[in-house]
Amino acid sequence: MDHLVQISRVGKITDPILEPYTALSGIASLTSKIKIGTLCTCNFFRNPALIAKMGATLDQISDGRFWLGIGAGWFREEAKMYGYEFPNAATRLGMLEESLKIIKRAWRNRKFTFHGKYYDFEDLVCEPKPIQRPRPLILVGGDGVKITLKLVAKYADACNLTQRGDELQRELDALKEHCKQVGRPYGSVMKTKLATVSFGGDVDAALKKSLAYKPRGMSQNEFWSSVLPGRPKDMIKEIEQFREQGIDYLIINFRGRYLAKDKLDFSQNVMSSF
Repeated sequence: MDHLVQISRVGKITDPILEPYTALSGIASLTSKIKIGTLCTCNFFRNPALIAKMGATLDQISDGRFWLGIGAGWFREEAKMYGYEFPNAATRLGMLEESLKIIKRAWRNRKFTFHGKYYDFEDLVCEPKPIQRPRPLILVGGDGVKITLKLVAKYADACNLTQRGDELQRELDALKEHCKQVGRPYGSVMKTKLATVSFGGDVDAALKKSLAYKPRGMSQNEFWSSVLPGRPKDMIKEIEQFREQGIDYLIINFRGRYLAKDKLDFSQNVMSSF
């Protein structure tokens, strides 16, 4: 995550958390195959020219393994704590749209000038370019059906959704309509979903266990929409449902104390089925 303090869905605000781009530089030097990126870069933490430069640098360091996940940003308390302005949602989304235009141009053009509503750059140069051609994958995170998914259709290679069932289908249908409106094939967008793995003797037990990480003020159903619960066979069944609905790629995380067994169990008994 691109957070400077811990979020309530994971732990206490005083719990330790690393700045992701610095951490990714270290991860890139210690690995050789895995893709590296953030889910998602908070757009207003860094201006888009700097994001483009950092992304190109990471792609060089990792020999072409960087992907850019980016979103408008949502954590008001974090912004205030670190001295960032926190404009309204419409402004943040407008800033994100301009950033997407700038980053793509920075990775493509030798030099360019941009004068927008939120950002101004004169004769911007971003060298060296990323190794990947035509550029690293860009994923826009967020479930907003009116604007966020429209930005996906216009500018991104992938989206990231968190819902399940009818709500997930509503979001996928909205993305399909946005793609139609901008004249883009719906199949050209990678549809990813974020899910928190919670093992248990059955689905109900796993869901109840996951409540230890539910933020205050969030309903159980809203929180459970992002949980992948139960035994491996339960998870496989739900992942198959995601695939039938149109999800191409699952991104998972784990909550609570680190248990190597959980990662091994998921790898051997869930991932191996796909």
